[in-house]
Amino acid sequence: MILRFPFMICLVVLFQSVFANDFDFTPNLQKAYFEVFKLKLPTSQKLIAAEKPSNPFKIYLSNYIDMIEVLNSDSEAAYERFVNKEGKRLEFIEQLNQNSPYNRFLRAEVKMQLAVVKIKFGNEVKAAWNIVQAARLLEENQKLFPNFVPQLKSLGCLHILIGSIPENYNWVIKLLGIKGNIKQGVEELKLAGKDEIWGLEASLISFFLQEYLLKFGERENVNLLKVLENHPDCLSFYIIAVSILLKTGQADQSAFLLKKYSFGEEYPTFPILDLYKADVHLYRGDYLSAGREYAHFLENFKGSTYLKETYFKLFLCYWLTGEESKATQILSKIPVVGKTISEADKAAEKFYENYTKTHQLPNKSLLQIRLATDGGYYEKAARLATNLSEKALITLKEKVEYNFRVGRIFQKNNQPEKAIEHFKRAIRLNEKENWHFGASSSLQIGYIYQLKGQRPLAKDFFNQAISYKKHEYKNTIDGKARAALTEMGYID
Repeated sequence: MILRFPFMICLVVLFQSVFANDFDFTPNLQKAYFEVFKLKLPTSQKLIAAEKPSNPFKIYLSNYIDMIEVLNSDSEAAYERFVNKEGKRLEFIEQLNQNSPYNRFLRAEVKMQLAVVKIKFGNEVKAAWNIVQAARLLEENQKLFPNFVPQLKSLGCLHILIGSIPENYNWVIKLLGIKGNIKQGVEELKLAGKDEIWGLEASLISFFLQEYLLKFGERENVNLLKVLENHPDCLSFYIIAVSILLKTGQADQSAFLLKKYSFGEEYPTFPILDLYKADVHLYRGDYLSAGREYAHFLENFKGSTYLKETYFKLFLCYWLTGEESKATQILSKIPVVGKTISEADKAAEKFYENYTKTHQLPNKSLLQIRLATDGGYYEKAARLATNLSEKALITLKEKVEYNFRVGRIFQKNNQPEKAIEHFKRAIRLNEKENWHFGASSSLQIGYIYQLKGQRPLAKDFFNQAISYKKHEYKNTIDGKARAALTEMGYID
């Protein structure tokens, strides 16, 4: 025992020195990483500049900063510059110490960052290949270093995404050669969340995926606000919190955060926050204030994403305040601005295309019900719905939407049977059309039956939601339905 003890110390020292060789995550670079994650980009850049050019963590953090700046600016030129750096950065890291768990991990991180940016700019095939490469690196790393916790952050994300991937992306699964397991992914992110360095980023990824693919309930909401309270200078968590609260019908909570937190010169300006402020006003029914915020965003944003969506929402502001001429003038901007990559931009484009065919504008009462429901103002939505009936509506689409919106109101007010009745009515009326209301209604019925513990019925309606083709929210709805089926054990 006396002989073994100093021998073990020597092994530990040797082990640490080997891993420290090349991959030296210095205290200064660790601080820089936290500053990047907080979106304090100028501060992090100063810290990174003080490090040796040969340090791979410097390469990784520079790539991280570039990713954030490209996503925020939405600039094609910045995107091209970012992608052109890919080869040299990856090659530099790869040639370093292969015996370090950080070699494959950092390369996988860079590839996943590249994938995120490529998806944003519509290059989904190239992004898929980066994800394939990242997955292979992470799997190899896990075999070589099974106790290396940081890789669980990325593996957990991949397992959840693959487990809920829409039908039209099944070819990606075949390329990856790995099976997605949502339960496994959730557990991996939970373990990664305990890591002193990478844990905060793992938590943010977990919250995002919980809202985007799984179910974001009261427990998740409380945990999110608790993390934000503990990290008030973390702008990335602030942005994701406001976004999630808006998407989960909590406009008042979003408004509270938007007023509570202010960020100084150490942070870049993020135009997306102007959109969030406008959305809060829109959901509240303050269309004049919303219109001013949307116009402010359009004046200052230089990118091409969100433009169609923003013009559509600006159209709603004018339409709902009775300025019909101005509303149709704004509507005509939709086909000539921006790109149709995001689902919201696609929905705006599809709305305009339907308008050019029918020359019919939406029912104002239905619009107000929709916006109140989206903002979480369910009592207001219910009052508005009592003044409307299916018989009073003219077009089939209006009748379908009416039943879907009323179904959502009953669902949110804990009246599941009445909700199911209206959702099923929407499905029947939508039978021969490509509107999203049939798929959306099927998804919500699936959730209701899942909550009731009626698994076979839930399964049938989740599969029905996936069966709808060519609607504007297919990727999102398919992803959520597949995630629910996986959670229940119907998909491996």
